[in-house]
Amino acid sequence: ELRSQSHAVSKHVAIMGELARLVEVCSLLDVSALEQDLACADDPAGHLRELMKTLDSSTVKIPDKLRLGILYALRYENNSPPNALPAVKEAMRRGGVPLESVGLVDAILKYAGSSVRGPGLYGTNKDLMSKMTKSFMSSVQGVSNVYSQHSPVLMDTVEAMVKGKLKGETHPLVLSGGGTSAAVENLPLPQEILIFMVGGVTYEEATKVSEFNKASGGRMRVVLGGSTVHNSTSFLEELKLL
Repeated sequence: ELRSQSHAVSKHVAIMGELARLVEVCSLLDVSALEQDLACADDPAGHLRELMKTLDSSTVKIPDKLRLGILYALRYENNSPPNALPAVKEAMRRGGVPLESVGLVDAILKYAGSSVRGPGLYGTNKDLMSKMTKSFMSSVQGVSNVYSQHSPVLMDTVEAMVKGKLKGETHPLVLSGGGTSAAVENLPLPQEILIFMVGGVTYEEATKVSEFNKASGGRMRVVLGGSTVHNSTSFLEELKLL
């Protein structure tokens, strides 16, 4: 039995060693930190500088370069420095990203750019103050883990629903007789929320919902479903079909 346990421990140590090697060789910590910063902070010049350096790196993998370029385009579609997006796409191509994949930058803006997506991803005029407050508090208090600071828009929706502040303009009621209504004020707070995402949910969203359910102590429960569970690879494969 001791020999069997020793073999299992050795196997686990070998796996952890290989994972640590891959993290180091592929610069995964740097990639993850930049991904989180692109999602959570607003720094056009600084992000462009870091992105260009990452795209020129020989250690960063092609899928990671593609993902970072797409995140930058979504974040700074309308307020990037002059000619930044063409320069990013050229750096992606120079860094080894196939031309077909570079084209996904334009595809993602067509699919989820500022003119077509719903509110809340990077803040709108109506919630600008709340976004600034969150940013200020993060700066003052610091972030406990820079690799998991992002919270999906779904959780903003859940929090608004819990507080009875969900807007009828963006989340109308479906009436029993047909049609919809934006009159959602003064409705009783739900004890169970069923959310179904057409197009798919992500593992992060599932994790955050699980954390919410655990923190609520049974007072309120969120049930999350979707037509699939996406990671970045599966999502980009679907994007190619548009």
